[in-house]
Amino acid sequence: MEPRRIPRELVRILLIEDSPKTESFVWAALCQRWWGRVSLECKSSLSQALDSLKAGSFDVILVDLSVPDLRSPNALERVAAIAKKMPVILLITQEETDRLVSARSLGIRYWVRKETLTVSRLADEVGNALEPPQPTTAFR
Repeated sequence: MEPRRIPRELVRILLIEDSPKTESFVWAALCQRWWGRVSLECKSSLSQALDSLKAGSFDVILVDLSVPDLRSPNALERVAAIAKKMPVILLITQEETDRLVSARSLGIRYWVRKETLTVSRLADEVGNALEPPQPTTAFR
């Protein structure tokens, strides 16, 4: 597989995460792939993240569905509203995989399981979200 082309300018990423351990892992993964070309802003709740979105722009949003205010019944709809403007990648646990059906029906296309998360997998998903694969054209 050919590596994705990532823009040369700064890639701005918003992370909705309440675990400092996961935040550190995400930062390390992004820096390993895009050292010097990535900016990570972390918010510990969806409401804080929505305030950040009003104040600035981001290229990708990483969302941990384990964050308390993302467990509410309408949380996925609120995240999906963001996904219409920029790519959203869900960070989910095995127990949360049932929410993927709802997320996909709302237009959220990217997700990774936290239990199997690796530096490479996270970086690949961010790359895919920044530059989705182009459909191939069949020759006749």
